[in-house]
Amino acid sequence: MSDQSSHPTPREIIDRAIEQYKPVAIFVGFSGGNDSRAVTHWMMNNVPGCEAFHINTGIGVEATRVYVRETCKAQGWPLHEIRALEDCGQDYDANVLKHGFPGPDGHRYMYTTLKERAVYELVKRAKVGHKRNATVLIAAGARFDESVRRMGYAGQEVRKVRAQVWTNPVYWWSKAERDAYNEASGLPENPVAKALGMSGECGCGAFAHPGELERWRAVDPEFGQRIDRLQSEVLARGYTWGWEGRPPKGGFNKDQLGLFQLPLCVGCEKSAIVQAELQDA
Repeated sequence: MSDQSSHPTPREIIDRAIEQYKPVAIFVGFSGGNDSRAVTHWMMNNVPGCEAFHINTGIGVEATRVYVRETCKAQGWPLHEIRALEDCGQDYDANVLKHGFPGPDGHRYMYTTLKERAVYELVKRAKVGHKRNATVLIAAGARFDESVRRMGYAGQEVRKVRAQVWTNPVYWWSKAERDAYNEASGLPENPVAKALGMSGECGCGAFAHPGELERWRAVDPEFGQRIDRLQSEVLARGYTWGWEGRPPKGGFNKDQLGLFQLPLCVGCEKSAIVQAELQDA
């Protein structure tokens, strides 16, 4: 368990962010994973005016989107679903056919096109009728652990990026505390997260490792079939790697951002670190 006497509580983190930045709107990201389940329930029950949002990346498991929609409907929570393709013009299939599958070096590009632009759209809509310098608070479910510390994502529970005020209210909760909170909340677990070990919100494959596609296929056969079709087309265009592969060193998007600039992909980056450690062991 974390030492709550030395770390700020979710209430203190949120109050500090609201007092400092005075946001005109407050949202919590609900990806469908277990961290997002905890932070969404906490925010929606403790922060007046908070509304949930979900990014439909266009390359995820449909059952996760259904879970998010049905959970919010059952709880009476307002939900903003921003779609990468329909709302932001970002087509995963077209991008992959143009550049090949991303691999780790392409993660920044995938984040920018599939998630960051959706966040811009959410913020733009929320700021309608407000001053240009108005801010919007977005809560996410990142939690501190050793992997996060090594990625330089430690000790900054609140961070402002342009008009976005990113907060991690449950940052200092241990996994045990998160699990206990989820159990006590009564909010059902996403079956996809239980089976896959992640939300299934985004299957861009940037950090996919050999054998992972079969796990996704077991959860969502249609997802597996879609990747199979894409791989055939990509290979036919002359690229030499698939969804689980990596492009040649120094691929089309070699400039990686620090994790703190990719606040909605912390879990994927942590998973990549774990996989690298297992390979080096």
